[in-house]
Amino acid sequence: MQRKLPAYPLWIIDPDFSVWSKNDTLNGGDAIFWQGTSRRTYGFVRFGGKTYCFLGRRDDAIPLVQKDVSVTAFETAYTFACAEFTLKVWFVSPLPPDNLETLSCPVCYTRYEVKPKRELPEDFSVALVLDEEYCYSAKRAPVIGGVLPCGKFEAAFMTRRRNLVASDTSDTYAPDHGYTYLAGEESFFVTEAAVNRYVAEGKAEYLRESNERACIMSVNRSSRGFFMTAHDDLVSVFYFGEWLKGYYFRDGKTIVDALAYAFDSEEKIVCKCRSFDKKLRTDCNAVGEGYYRLACAALRQTMGGHKLVQNGKGELLFLSKECDSNGCIGTADISYPSMPLFLLYNPELVNAMMRGIFAFARMPVWTFGFAPHDLGTYPWCSGQVYGVREENDKFNCGMLAFGWGEGPKTQPMLYLRPAAGNVYNEDMQMPVEECGNMLVMTAAVIRAGGGTELAARNFDLLEKWVGYLEKYGLKPENQLCTDDFAGHLAGNVNLAVKALVGIESFSIICRALGKETLAAEYEAKAASFAAALKKETGEGVMPLAYGREGTYSLKYNLLSDKLFGFDLIGQDVCEREVSYYLTKNNRFGVPLDTRENYTKSDWILWCAALTDDKEKARELYAPVVRYLEESPVRLPFGDWYRTEKGEIVHFINRTVQGGIFAPLLKASGKLEQR
Repeated sequence: MQRKLPAYPLWIIDPDFSVWSKNDTLNGGDAIFWQGTSRRTYGFVRFGGKTYCFLGRRDDAIPLVQKDVSVTAFETAYTFACAEFTLKVWFVSPLPPDNLETLSCPVCYTRYEVKPKRELPEDFSVALVLDEEYCYSAKRAPVIGGVLPCGKFEAAFMTRRRNLVASDTSDTYAPDHGYTYLAGEESFFVTEAAVNRYVAEGKAEYLRESNERACIMSVNRSSRGFFMTAHDDLVSVFYFGEWLKGYYFRDGKTIVDALAYAFDSEEKIVCKCRSFDKKLRTDCNAVGEGYYRLACAALRQTMGGHKLVQNGKGELLFLSKECDSNGCIGTADISYPSMPLFLLYNPELVNAMMRGIFAFARMPVWTFGFAPHDLGTYPWCSGQVYGVREENDKFNCGMLAFGWGEGPKTQPMLYLRPAAGNVYNEDMQMPVEECGNMLVMTAAVIRAGGGTELAARNFDLLEKWVGYLEKYGLKPENQLCTDDFAGHLAGNVNLAVKALVGIESFSIICRALGKETLAAEYEAKAASFAAALKKETGEGVMPLAYGREGTYSLKYNLLSDKLFGFDLIGQDVCEREVSYYLTKNNRFGVPLDTRENYTKSDWILWCAALTDDKEKARELYAPVVRYLEESPVRLPFGDWYRTEKGEIVHFINRTVQGGIFAPLLKASGKLEQR
């Protein structure tokens, strides 16, 4: 049985509830939180006096033999068999980008079908068990729980006895707040001893004794049915003084409403998810062999790396967590690589990514003439934390003061600081990068049909940021770009390309707002900028930086010039770049640039969209498919990894994998001039 993914998504809701299997067989070990922490979870079938295990490893149960695993857009499906029956299990995370109600409902499904080879015995049942590990991150804490009757089903729940709402702000720690739910025909809050009794005797008891390990358990007696797994985080996001619940709860709905909606709409929701997947498969197959696998690997991870909320003004916010990086919330240069997915299926979500950046850029503490990097540390939108002066004890807002290591932290209310606070180190910002990102995303939303309201309201900021690009973009100073792990670089050519597409984008924005004269002016400026850029880089492969002959870097920023239809750099340049990249292809992909052998999967797919030659595109992304199959790191789809051995350098479970959809965005023609 060929491995399909390094880790298989089971239940994905948001950055705080993300459960995966890192094993080749579902019952080969514990399920995990996205960063690898154990999430002990068990699935049982009781049949004829025996208990079989299909999920999690149990020495006291008979392991079912796994025959197959398949991955589609929103489902991970397993097939098991034994002498008595066959079992099919589907783990469904309904995260369709085009349906906000379903996307924001914090409920996942476990669907199953048992096909017996004889009549079902009287003791037949199917059970799921979630261990108390779902309630805390690293250190064990007292857990309480109970059962909530919900009419046609029951929901067992558990939570930490000391529930600290929104207390966990570290990068890789799992959440230690909120309530975890498991629903089925019968549900129980039990001890581990009671679970053991079910395995031995098939009896589930409503039992909870102090100082024993807690579990929630649901049991179904039918051969075909489903369970629901849910998480109520109580409060999702702190947004510049507002405490916001998840979007689903915006009208006073409760977790009971969410469970009832998921229960009553189960067949309809799954049907719509499968319809989405059917079209996705067709579209991906038109791109090339293996591409559908990449899209399925990226989709749930990207969607589940965000939290959808609505602020007090009724504005939609779609806030990412920069997982396994620094834990930032709403990072502009994380939204930028992810946007192909959202431009394809719901451009309003790109607007929802940008609103917070625009809002923070207007606050007194942000004194720069360029765009901000982030909004804080997830789940706290309390002001950019990237580039905070660590030595700034006067305002008590340094990274060291608030702890950048492990464990919960107090968040500095940076957004309240005055303009004179000198809070940020300018050298640690990304001026050209973030200005370009915000301009391109704004223009792309307009072209994709997401409206002009956000652009009109923030035109003054966009005008300021394009001015920065005009002044500093052609030959960037010693600046960071989104690939900040590579360090500062003067004369970064790919960053200059970012400035070019930012200027192009401003012309699109101006024309959409009826500012025809200004649009024509910036079209001319973009053409002049492109001519100067091509003159500086010469006739060959564009170098990593000006004056560095014999070097290269993945020029993923060229894609916007192509998709917008300006083509100022020229398709001949794009084809020449891609052809050269293929000469550098290693087993798991083309290195990001000359300096190291690591790469970024999202940027490889952006570059694959540069060429009009389908075979070249396939040759470029095929090693990324191989990486899914062979990487030795059994964690969710990592985007920064070594091209020779497939080892992750850093960055797992990140939303940037939305960039995998760049070839589909190109094929759709959504960003072309209308």
